[in-house]
Amino acid sequence: MYPTAAKLVAGLLFAALAFFISSLVIPNIPFGENTPLAFGLSNAVIGFIMGWRVSGRRAGEGYSFAIAYGITAVVAILFWVLLYWGFREMLDRALDIAYDDPTEALEEMVRLMVEYASYTLGNNVLPAMAVGAVFCGVIVEWVGQKNGRPRD
Repeated sequence: MYPTAAKLVAGLLFAALAFFISSLVIPNIPFGENTPLAFGLSNAVIGFIMGWRVSGRRAGEGYSFAIAYGITAVVAILFWVLLYWGFREMLDRALDIAYDDPTEALEEMVRLMVEYASYTLGNNVLPAMAVGAVFCGVIVEWVGQKNGRPRD
């Protein structure tokens, strides 16, 4: 529950990875859609939180686990980023009275999440996520072993 060097390094590395992946995704977004200036920064904040919570607290378990929790952190980042942007777009549309009831709005949010997930299929986004997950996981593990693994 308390901060460690591994948690901080994990947060920073996964934030940087999320920011980098965001820069790869932007060209895949169709022309005409609004890409907020804070797109990369919002995703980096989610990356920091997931790196801290998922990867950083498991540091020190071994390098084979490092790859697994690195991939787990990237999948968690992807899920929360898709949920955030899907919810945000759904809320913008709901405020414009685009939906008849809350169920329709939630269904549309899921459709938006799937649509946004399709933007990761081009521009080598998925290979970059995989390589970045392994790299970040191994570095976090190295830091965790250097500083010892506190039990929390």
